[in-house]
Amino acid sequence: MAEQSVALISAASALGGVVLTGAFALLRGRQERLDKQADRDEQRRVMHRESRRSVYAQLLSQYHEADRKLRATGQLTPPPSRDAQVADELREAEESVVALYEAAAAVSLEGPEPVSAAADELTEACWSLLQVVADLYVDHAGSDERLWSLDSPDRDRSRIEVGRAKRSFVQRARSVIGGDFPGF
Repeated sequence: MAEQSVALISAASALGGVVLTGAFALLRGRQERLDKQADRDEQRRVMHRESRRSVYAQLLSQYHEADRKLRATGQLTPPPSRDAQVADELREAEESVVALYEAAAAVSLEGPEPVSAAADELTEACWSLLQVVADLYVDHAGSDERLWSLDSPDRDRSRIEVGRAKRSFVQRARSVIGGDFPGF
């Protein structure tokens, strides 16, 4: 009977060892699967963040181009008459602001909504400034003063609004790219 007890204890020990080994293998496999999923999720977040950063940077690049062209319009002197042809600088500034709208559309696709709204505010502010400058160009026909030297509270307010809108966009974009926004 003692031999049977030893055999039973040995069999139970072997069976227990197999069960424990299997349980540990199962737990290790589960943990590895969870680790791999976490790695994939992190890679997805990094790719998404990089995609947003790229689109946001493109908008800022286009903004700087539009800003440069808008500043160039300030050096214009109004035409001799209201019927004169529109200056190339005004056309170029308009094309640049239109390209800024296209960049803002890409930001709208990437989101999130606060950044998209800030991009729209920036493009609208640039468009408003362009309209004010174009009105100055026509309204002061015959003047020999450059557009930026003309007294224009509307232009000054528009320039301030463009600066505020740019700062707002940059702040919101930084928040999202930096991981402060939900989903990151």
